Amino acid sequence: MRLTLALDWSPNTLHAGYLVAEAKGYYQDESLNVTFISPEDDNYATTPAKKLSNKEVQLAIAPSESVISFNTLKNSVPLTAVAAALQKDASAIVVRANSDIERPAQLNGKVFASYNARFENDIVRQLIKNDGGTGDIQISSPEYLEMWRTVADGSVDATWVFLPWEGPKARLEQNLSFRAFSLGDYGIPYGYSPLLITHADFATEESNAIQAFIRAAEKGWRYVAENPDGSAELLHQHINHPDWQNLSTITESMRMLTPHILSDEGLWGFMDGTRWQDFIEWMIKTKVLKDVHGVPMNIGQVDTSILYTNEFFK
Repeated sequence: MRLTLALDWSPNTLHAGYLVAEAKGYYQDESLNVTFISPEDDNYATTPAKKLSNKEVQLAIAPSESVISFNTLKNSVPLTAVAAALQKDASAIVVRANSDIERPAQLNGKVFASYNARFENDIVRQLIKNDGGTGDIQISSPEYLEMWRTVADGSVDATWVFLPWEGPKARLEQNLSFRAFSLGDYGIPYGYSPLLITHADFATEESNAIQAFIRAAEKGWRYVAENPDGSAELLHQHINHPDWQNLSTITESMRMLTPHILSDEGLWGFMDGTRWQDFIEWMIKTKVLKDVHGVPMNIGQVDTSILYTNEFFK
């Protein structure tokens, strides 16, 4: 069985479990031939969720917001999440540790480096409001994608990163430390990121292959959770990419990532419906969730049950 997975960024530790599964032959054990598509192949021209919506791939990596976005377009696309790579949010809005910005409210009037995803800027504005600010930020859209470097060189004040990846890279490559503002600390019940997602058609037509992939992926992620240093060494040797040349960076990244992989009950991949519902309701209450014309949506316009499924863990 053949499956193609579109990565959201160049290979990094947020993909570790999927990459370990390849390196250790777990996909082969499931009679799967898995191809990874890096966004570097088209210079990030097409997002993984868009590749999936076009049915160019069977699986993609994306955050909750992408699933919500495609299901709330005028001509909606039934993308659905089938596994959560991380059980706990590892992302944050960051500024330089030596900055005079000590809390989100102080981001008023500051410059935020944005990927310009559909809900991104409004989520950041609401973070600032929740801390007592007005949410008035300037948006910058740098041409290159390692946004943390714009924070490092001072051209912007803040951006949104995954701390277990950009944190070690910034510290070990640029001697830069971040001050981080996690969404959950400021009243935002953030969803899941990164997610493994598919198209509803593939969830039916390729169900056996997807279930086999998830079995192999879970073995890979559990190996990472139990052996962060061994996983770093394995992928350092297995992956031929500039970002994987510094073993110290990869090892520290894996160690930071490990606490986020499994739930308190020891589950991997499983998604809590309450978490999805809370995030949707928060987006509606704060008017972050708008249709493509900018009109705030209401709870009756979003069927949370179609956004995710845990059926592949049965």
